[in-house]
Amino acid sequence: MNKNKLHMILAILGSIAILTIGGLVFNLIYKNHQANELIIEKCFDNFDKDGEVVIKKDGFWSPVACEKK
Repeated sequence: MNKNKLHMILAILGSIAILTIGGLVFNLIYKNHQANELIIEKCFDNFDKDGEVVIKKDGFWSPVACEKK
């Protein structure tokens, strides 16, 4: 096989791998965001009438935590 073709195939496979991994990570971030929005909405629906509410998040992938202040 020609050396140029080999480099082209490797470049295409590498690009496909990068796009696939990026798509999967984007999907995980989107699902995490939706779950956090639902938690925040329920938090404000349940605790907002009484007083202050504190929403905490430990890390990027962690879900939010709702605490009554």
